[in-house]
Amino acid sequence: MRCLTLLGVAALSFLGCSSSPDRWETRGDRVLGIGSDSAEDPVSGASVSKKKAVKREYRGTTYYFGSSTTAATFFQNPEPYALHESDRNDPGLDRSDVR
Repeated sequence: MRCLTLLGVAALSFLGCSSSPDRWETRGDRVLGIGSDSAEDPVSGASVSKKKAVKREYRGTTYYFGSSTTAATFFQNPEPYALHESDRNDPGLDRSDVR
């Protein structure tokens, strides 16, 4: 029975059922927090709670920031931090209804 339990736990991570943010496949997934309650601040790289984050929209995409300082840094020069098509898994993510 113990062997079956261990096999089942191992299968969960193989099947993609892990809740770990390490399962994000692209930078876009991390920055947008796809499938998670947290996202990556595009400026600092820190993981932030989407509920507590400073939220700002840029070109129809909502970004999550750890502070108003990193949000201001982003908007002073957004191109180095903003997502580009190559950062995204799904081109449909650049919709304003995705939050």
